[in-house]
Amino acid sequence: LKDPSAASYVLTMDDKDETFETFEWGVPDFGFQASATYTLQADVAGNNFANASDITTSRFPTVAVKVGAINDILLGLGLTPQESADIELRVISDIGNGVPAVVSTTKTIEVTPYATTFPPIWGMGAALKGWGPWPDNAVEWQSSEFRKYETVTYLTNGGAFRFFAQLDWNPQSWNYPFFTSVDPVFENANDDDSNLKVVGESGWYKINVDLTAKTVTAVAVDEPVMYMVGGAINGWNWDPGTPVKMTYIKPGVFEATTNISNDIFRFFGQYDWAPVSYKYTDFETVDPAFELNPNDNDNNFKYVGTPGSQKVRVDLNAKSVTLGDPPAPVLYITGSDFGWGWTDGLYEEMTYNAGAGTFTITTDLTNDGLFRFFPQQDWNPSYTYEYFTTIDSELGDQGPTDHNFRYNGATGPRTITVNLTTKVVTVD
Repeated sequence: LKDPSAASYVLTMDDKDETFETFEWGVPDFGFQASATYTLQADVAGNNFANASDITTSRFPTVAVKVGAINDILLGLGLTPQESADIELRVISDIGNGVPAVVSTTKTIEVTPYATTFPPIWGMGAALKGWGPWPDNAVEWQSSEFRKYETVTYLTNGGAFRFFAQLDWNPQSWNYPFFTSVDPVFENANDDDSNLKVVGESGWYKINVDLTAKTVTAVAVDEPVMYMVGGAINGWNWDPGTPVKMTYIKPGVFEATTNISNDIFRFFGQYDWAPVSYKYTDFETVDPAFELNPNDNDNNFKYVGTPGSQKVRVDLNAKSVTLGDPPAPVLYITGSDFGWGWTDGLYEEMTYNAGAGTFTITTDLTNDGLFRFFPQQDWNPSYTYEYFTTIDSELGDQGPTDHNFRYNGATGPRTITVNLTTKVVTVD
């Protein structure tokens, strides 16, 4: 394997479609003319390729690797985003037919990967909705950038709270002393957990949290609102008691349980006709109980379901309008230990833990057995090895055809835990 063009690389999501590196290597001499298959591998430095991951396979002694592809490999090896680490590279040349493969020299490079998923954190405490229960009273801080979070929420003066990495008390949380810069709206509660205490006025705030810079900022804002108005609700006017004010859940998400008749209505972003309203055509996913009203110029919603009390959920982020409580997430596992099928006994449904946002199952696994995860009792879509970024060392990748999980541990009962948000799979 020839020396790469650099000794150190910092990867960014903006460059994911660019070429990370063009790797080259010499053609080995097997003693006779032969066509070899070359497999470029990577592993954490010092691991002696015990958990080697195949970057790519080629029939030619040179290959260009994209930034996004190598980043997924690095995350799969357990590297932490935004932190540099040394990895080792090698090439295995194989011609098959029982001829021993040739392993190249090893090259070491320093690489800093980027994050590809941005799971939220949560706030819990009397300053928010109370000290429990989970998950109902947790306040979500959304994220679109590594270790940076934002939400709009109501703060109660004199109350305390802290941040949590999961929808539960343990294992990880962040209190006032963790941060090096905290907005003066908060102070150290000096209680048993050194929580953040609200000393500013009660009201609505936009709060930003940066766990890398260890900062918390807060800015007073108007209350986020959404109203339902129209003939299907109580009429087309703003008289007291006519509009239905929806409950704010988190930025962009509102819910309301109200009586709906077979008529038309629209959503409004203020207690008035203007400037903001949301019509049927503003959404991509709409419950079939609603139709586009064809007889007006405002593209209103027309309710065609059963008249009566309904729970309506508006999600401006997902551009969806739904009725009722969302169904509990499901995840299935099937594979060589299950018969690779969808009849009874050939798949198992995993148990969903709402507090942790994970799926678990305890089942018998066979060494060298293959399996995969499915969100339905059918083959498509599915979650293969490539989908996840942090994978237990007892699991490997079957290869480029299906990228099933290959179990390389001892045969016997094991507990598998899957988090589809953080893209983590563990085996205990």
